[in-house]
Amino acid sequence: MPSRNPASIGLHLAATAATALGWAGIPCAAGVEGTVRNATTGGPAAGVTLTLSSFEDGMTLLEETVSGTDGAFSFEKELPAIAEGQQLAGSVRAEHDGVNYTEILPVGAATRDVLVTVYSASADAVPPPDSRAVILEPGEAEMIVREFYPFFNNSSPPVTYSSEAGTLRFFLPEAAQGLVRVSGTGPAGMSLPSTALPSETADVYKVDFPLKPGENRIELTYVLPHENGAKFTVRSMYPTLGTRVAVPEGFSIEGSGISPAGRIPDTNWALYDVPDAEPVAIAVTRSPSSSSQISIEPAPIANELGWIAGLAVLILGLGFAHLLASATPRGREARSGPEG
Repeated sequence: MPSRNPASIGLHLAATAATALGWAGIPCAAGVEGTVRNATTGGPAAGVTLTLSSFEDGMTLLEETVSGTDGAFSFEKELPAIAEGQQLAGSVRAEHDGVNYTEILPVGAATRDVLVTVYSASADAVPPPDSRAVILEPGEAEMIVREFYPFFNNSSPPVTYSSEAGTLRFFLPEAAQGLVRVSGTGPAGMSLPSTALPSETADVYKVDFPLKPGENRIELTYVLPHENGAKFTVRSMYPTLGTRVAVPEGFSIEGSGISPAGRIPDTNWALYDVPDAEPVAIAVTRSPSSSSQISIEPAPIANELGWIAGLAVLILGLGFAHLLASATPRGREARSGPEG
């Protein structure tokens, strides 16, 4: 039997092992690949621009590509190793009809058959908000106002609503001087900054945050000058919506048609129902008996406070199901079946 070179034997064994691994179904290193599906049409989505990003050391753009006629896509680059204990490796973002959709890639998840779901965009019959909650945070000279608008997109077939006329239109008091911070949260629960633009009506602004199928929320934050007992105008662009206002302990509000609505569970914040049919002048008043015990300092708009976020969760979670929806006939209808 002829002798074989040891190096040749080593190469032969390595090739055999690689082949065996392939037969055993153990994946070799490869980039991310998958398919883009349009859930509105039920078919593949061609010509969609996709971006692969890594969550290593923040978010790093790795590569861009475009889906083929069958919706298939493939990235050549691999996701780099992530620090121990980190749960998310990266993401694939798809842009379709001017709207971004993101598929998060957890550490250890398969990267060879990624499904990215998109929807056709529609500007027709955009659903109004389901309800409106307003949190007032009075200070000595300023008052922070936070407005929360939930939307329920029950469209069938499912579409994403997006319109240059705005998926939300809102009144911004002149005293805010046009300064308002806007953020939107889609069904995936990720909060993203958005932009408010002036409309054709004075002091009315519009936000074109895409409303994807499922539950969405748009939040507004602005600051008004405030003196104890001074009035400011609350106005709704949706006359049958139903607005509920929350103020901290030691404060109360007064105005035409305003009625007490109890308190937020597990807090001392008072709730009031405010009519939406006409603009209402509201006076926020500090209780004389508690003025020496209350000190609420105004916070910059850019400074998010945990207790405010927690309060919003209470209002939007506990509140919308029981506190807001009960006062909003239109809101109950919006959740009862498909719309759009």
